[in-house]
Amino acid sequence: MEKVFQVEYAGHAVRYSFLYPYTRYDFRDYIRPAEGEEYDIRVWPELIELGRKLLPEDSSDHYVEYRCLIPLTAKALLRWNACIFHSASFVMGGYAWLVTAPSGTGKTTQYFNWQRLFPGEITMISGDMPVLTPQEDGSILVSGTSWNGKENIGSKLSAPLGGVVLLEQAGENTLSPMEPKDCILPFFNQFIVRPETEDEIRSLALLMEKLLTVAPVWKLRNKGDDESTKLLRGLFMERLAALKGGSDG
Repeated sequence: MEKVFQVEYAGHAVRYSFLYPYTRYDFRDYIRPAEGEEYDIRVWPELIELGRKLLPEDSSDHYVEYRCLIPLTAKALLRWNACIFHSASFVMGGYAWLVTAPSGTGKTTQYFNWQRLFPGEITMISGDMPVLTPQEDGSILVSGTSWNGKENIGSKLSAPLGGVVLLEQAGENTLSPMEPKDCILPFFNQFIVRPETEDEIRSLALLMEKLLTVAPVWKLRNKGDDESTKLLRGLFMERLAALKGGSDG
C-alpha cells in the first residue's frame, strides 16, 4: 500500500508519496499522514540524481528528495493561483513583509540586524520559501513552509502582505519606490516554478498581477549594516501607519 502524506499550505492540501521513508521527517510538524493512496507529487529517480549535483556531496537521499520537492510543490500550488516565492518574510504589526533577492544578497542579515536592534518587534514567517496565496478579499496571504533556508528560521504564522523590498548589495544605502513594470522580471525569477502549460502560465500571471497591485515595492540598495536596517524599518513603519489609517478610515 502506498503511504501518502499531506501538507497544508494556506488551507490547500498537497499530497506526497516519497521514495525515501525519512523524507517525511524533513517536513517536521508541517506534515501528517493522509487517507487513501492518491497523491499529487512524487519525485522520480532521474530528478534525484539531478538534484544531488546541486547539493553538498554528503547530502542524504531523503534530504535530496526533500529539496527536489520545492519546485514540484510550487507547481502544484498553481492550481489555486498560489506559489512559493523566494524571499525572507516576517510579520510586523499584523502584516507580512517580504525581502526578496538572489541567494547570498543579505536577506537574513537584515532580519538578524533587526532582531538585535529592535528585539521582539518582528517574527519570521519563512527565512527562504513562503507561499503567496490570493484571498477572496483581494489581499495576498503570506504563509510559512518547512523550507526556511540554511538558518532554518520560520514559523507557522500567516499574514496579509503589506509590502515588498527588492534587496541589492551596494556601497551605500538608498531606498526608492519601484514601478510595477520594473518588478516583473525580478519577481518572475523569484517564483520557484517554471510554468509549462497554458493553465500554469495563466495562474502565475494572475498571481504576478496581484502581487504588483496589492502592495508597493521598493528597492533597497544597501551595505547590510545597521543603518540599512533602520532605513528598512522606517519604511515599513511608515507603510504600516498608512495601512492602519486606511483600515480605521
